[in-house]
Amino acid sequence: MTTSQPAPGGQMPVGQPDAFGQPEAPKKSKLGWLRFAIPVLVVVIGGGLFLVNHFTGTGNAQAGECLSVTEFSQTADEPKKADCGAQEANVKIAARVGGDEACPEGDYDSISMSGRISYKLCLMANAKQGDCLKGYMSKTAGYQKVACTDPAKDAELVKIANVADQASCEGTEATRVAVYSTPPTTVCIKTAP
Repeated sequence: MTTSQPAPGGQMPVGQPDAFGQPEAPKKSKLGWLRFAIPVLVVVIGGGLFLVNHFTGTGNAQAGECLSVTEFSQTADEPKKADCGAQEANVKIAARVGGDEACPEGDYDSISMSGRISYKLCLMANAKQGDCLKGYMSKTAGYQKVACTDPAKDAELVKIANVADQASCEGTEATRVAVYSTPPTTVCIKTAP
């Protein structure tokens, strides 16, 4: 029978039998748990970011939902989903089309999104008859609902009809008309002088 000599410091060499003839287990690293924790942490953070974007971003936005848009330009922040009754919900998605497709016929504002899936959101004002807006006449600013007494207002929606027909604004104070084919809507707008 061979016996092992203890290593300096009284420790038996790893893999050598101990006093009872059993091989000694190798020492485990105290940081070994990091091998498992780091990948789990990466998956949890990635999943969390995906869910936040899924529920607040436009990735799954569909016609009829509302967004908060601060600016209509390529350099603007991505729009955020908003409850259609919220003050910041200034646009409603009229249609969602492929990235290279045109919006349906009408006076839509649009935002193109690119990434794994490219698409375009065709937008119309999320407002009702009698609402006043600031920034409506701007080419890039996201419009905002304001009090009709606000001197910054540049548009008042004097009539909204559920048909796509410019003639529905006849007899109103409208100085501008926006017609949308999907959903069929005509907005009669009185612009500020």
